[in-house]
Amino acid sequence: MNFSSPTTNAPMLLSELVDASTPTNHTHAPVWAAQVLREAMIQGVLAPGAKLGEVQLTEQLGISRNTLRQAFTALEAEHLVTRVPNRGVFVVVPDAQQIQELFTLRLALEGAAIDLAPAREHTKLRAIITESAAHRERKSAAGMAAANQNFHRGLVALAGSPRLNALMAHALAEMRLLFHSMTTVPDFHAPFIDKNAHLLQLIENGQKPQARDYLHGYLEESAAYFAGRV
Repeated sequence: MNFSSPTTNAPMLLSELVDASTPTNHTHAPVWAAQVLREAMIQGVLAPGAKLGEVQLTEQLGISRNTLRQAFTALEAEHLVTRVPNRGVFVVVPDAQQIQELFTLRLALEGAAIDLAPAREHTKLRAIITESAAHRERKSAAGMAAANQNFHRGLVALAGSPRLNALMAHALAEMRLLFHSMTTVPDFHAPFIDKNAHLLQLIENGQKPQARDYLHGYLEESAAYFAGRV
């Protein structure tokens, strides 16, 4: 497994995430710290293989080492970080098995959301599709990646289940670790804009079996692509 250091702009961006979310009390501090680090992975602040230094993070998050270690334990259970003896804690670099499990999880979550979604226009998801197309016109790979994440987050939100939303947040953090390897493929996300638009149309039309089948093929193709790159 290869390891690297966090990107140079990570401290500034991590501080922004900290400022945007404050723990309510010490009891919830480990949950909050895990949430901030998870969101940092979703936003691409923490890259695969980045070492999570205790001294730096306790200072940036304003928490104790014990609290940080509890957060690491939670993230390790979510397959987002790994502990290396005598070296420390690192952001996971996904392997073939993790990729397959991740896409199986996504199929279960997003398939359930399709079953529970009402057959009507979903304006928030429509707006994300429009935003995605604008990023494609500007050739913004980062913009397309973020919009794609938001689309699938919004899709699961149609189920109206906070627990499904929490599971999807974990899945999206893992997905971002995969997408990090696509930074050298600027057009990677472009085809997914039309695929997302077609999937949304099926959902809005109430064509749930067709939407599930389309999602299955969509995710199966993506899983095979990523598995072929590890």
